[in-house]
Amino acid sequence: MTIQQLLDRLAELISGVRAKRNVGEISRFHRIQGSPGYDDAIAVVQDALTSAGVESRVLNYPADGASKTYGWTAPPAWHVRSGVLRLVEPHEETLATYEEIPQTIVVHSPGGSGEAELVHVGKGTRDQDYPSVTIADKVILAHGKASEVMKQAVTRHARAILIYPDSARASAAYDLVQYQGLFPLAAEIPSLVPAFSLSRRVADHLLRLMDDGPVRVAGDVDAEFISSELRVLEAVIPGDDPTAGEVLLSAHLCHPAASANDNASGSAALIEAALALQAIRFELPLRHTIRLIWVPEFYGTLPWAAANCETLSRTHYALNLDMVGQSPEAIGEPLQAFRVPRYVTGTINAFVEPLLTAIASDQRTLSPHGSRRMLHWRLAPPTGGSDHLVVAASPHHVPALMIGHDDPFWHTDLDTLDKVDATRLKQAALFAAACASIPSVAAENAEQLAEWLLTYSVRSLSDAHQLARAADPERGAALMSAALQTEHDRADGLARILPSFVVRPYQTALEMVVAYLDLDREAPPPAPCETAAIDHPMRAVDGPLVYAFTDQLGEEDLAFFKRTLGSDHRFPIEAILNLCDGDHSLDEIADLLSLDLGRLFAAEDVARGIEILRSIGYVAQRPSRG
Repeated sequence: MTIQQLLDRLAELISGVRAKRNVGEISRFHRIQGSPGYDDAIAVVQDALTSAGVESRVLNYPADGASKTYGWTAPPAWHVRSGVLRLVEPHEETLATYEEIPQTIVVHSPGGSGEAELVHVGKGTRDQDYPSVTIADKVILAHGKASEVMKQAVTRHARAILIYPDSARASAAYDLVQYQGLFPLAAEIPSLVPAFSLSRRVADHLLRLMDDGPVRVAGDVDAEFISSELRVLEAVIPGDDPTAGEVLLSAHLCHPAASANDNASGSAALIEAALALQAIRFELPLRHTIRLIWVPEFYGTLPWAAANCETLSRTHYALNLDMVGQSPEAIGEPLQAFRVPRYVTGTINAFVEPLLTAIASDQRTLSPHGSRRMLHWRLAPPTGGSDHLVVAASPHHVPALMIGHDDPFWHTDLDTLDKVDATRLKQAALFAAACASIPSVAAENAEQLAEWLLTYSVRSLSDAHQLARAADPERGAALMSAALQTEHDRADGLARILPSFVVRPYQTALEMVVAYLDLDREAPPPAPCETAAIDHPMRAVDGPLVYAFTDQLGEEDLAFFKRTLGSDHRFPIEAILNLCDGDHSLDEIADLLSLDLGRLFAAEDVARGIEILRSIGYVAQRPSRG
C-alpha cells in the first residue's frame, strides 16, 4: 500500500464526529487519578475498543502517596462528592460550588466544614508573605500554587485555603477557575486542610469587601482519600511479524470534568486511530505491532514504562497526543508537532511535514460537523510537560514526538466541549494512525521515505549552518559536527524500519552537503568549562525530573532555573539531564541543546544546570576526563 493510499483509506475510516462524541462522553467525568470518575472514563474508552474488536486490558498500579517510580511518588487515590463555599460576613452569599464547577474543590482536598475569618497573603508560598499576619484558625486567600500554599497553611494552623489565579493566568478570562492539585505524600494527608479554587472575579469581590472590614467565609467539602489504584488502559493491534518491532501511541485520560481539549481530545483521537488501525490491519498488511495506552498523565506512564522495558526496547518511536482538538474558530491555531530532541534521535521527525501537508490539503480530512478552515500546523522545537518525556528518558531512550495545541483555557473550568472541533480531531487521529503504520508500508514506499529523510536532513543541516554562523568559528565547526552526527543517526533509524535503505552512501551525501556549506573542518577538542565540577556528567536517577524538584532550590538557583532552564515546559533542563550519559562533555551538551532550541545555549549555563542537578541527587559526581 502506498502512503497516499494509506492516507486515503484512513480518511474514510476515521470519524471526527464520533471522536467529538467521545470527547463529550469522557469529559463528563471528574477523572482524577485513582478516582471513580477516572474508572468511568476508562470504561468509555474500553467499550469503544471492544465494540471494534480491539484487544485491550486494564493494568493497575499503586495510588497510595508512597510508592515510587523513577523518583516520582504515586498520588493517593481520592474521591470528591460535593463542596460549597459561602460568604457569611458582611452578608450571606454563595461563592462557588463543586456541582457547578468541579475545579472549585482543589484535587486532594480533605473533607471538612467550618467558618472563619479570611486573610489575604498575596502569593502565599513564602515566609515573607506572612510578615506579621496571624493565620491560626483563619482562612488563607492566595494566588500561589495550591500545594505550596498548603504547606504554609499547615505550618501556621490555618483552617482552609482559597486559591485564585494571578494576573497572568486570569488574562484569558476573568471567570476561569484553575485546576489545582495537592499531590500529597501519604504521611502529609492527616495534616491537610480543605482547599478551594476560585475565579479572579470572586477573589477580587472578596478583596473589595475586605477593604471595608472583616470578611468571614464558610466551607463544606465532602471528599476522602480512598483505597484504589492508578489504571492504565493498554490496547494492542498485533502485527504478523514479532521481529518487526513496535510503535507506541499514548494519550492521558485524567483531569477534572470538563477538561475537554486537555485531554479528552487526545484520548478520543487515540480511540479513532485504534479503530482505523484495527480495520486496516489486514489491508496493509500490518507487520509490526501497534500499542496504545491511555494513562493518568506521568503517574500512570511511569510505572507502565518501568514494567515494559523490554517492550520499549523494540519500539521504533512513540507519538503522544496531548490537546489535539482545539477549534480554530473558538481558540485559534496552529497544531504543533514538537520534534524529537537530539538526545534520542528520531526518524519520525522526517515524517511530520509531508504527512501533515498531505492531510491539510485534502478536503476528505474535514469533518461534516467540523471546521472548514485549512489545517495550520507548525513543526516546533522539542518540549516537555507530558508523557513523551517518560519513554524518551533513560533507561528507555525511545524517540518520542508530541502533537498538540496551545490553549489559554488548559487546566481550567473553561476547557469545554464547545471549544473542541471535529475536523481537528479527525486530522490528529489520521496523522497518528499514519505515523503508526509506516514501518509496515516502508518497503513499498522506500524511495519516498528516503526522499523525506533527505529533505529533512538537508534542512536540519542548513538550519545548523545558520546557527553556526552566529557563533565563533571553533564553536561553529562543533555545531556542524554535532548536526551531521545527528543526521547520521537519523539515517540509522530509517534503516531499522527499512532494511533495504543503504546508510553509508546517504551519510556520504550529507557530508557533501556540509562540505558545500564550507564548515566541514574538524572541530578541535573543546576546553573544559572552568565553572564545571565535572566535564562528562552521568545521571544518577532514571526517568524525567520530578516536578517538585524546584522546592529544593534556593532563591538564586530557582531564579536561574526559571529564567534559563524552564522554558518550553522545562525542556532545557530535561535535555541536559538526558545528555548526562557519561559520554557527552559540557560543550557537547550545550551544542546539542542549541541545535534543538535554534539559539546558542552557553556551556556555562549547562554547567550551572548540571550543578543544580547534582545538588538534588540527579547527577553523580564523576571525575574529569582531563
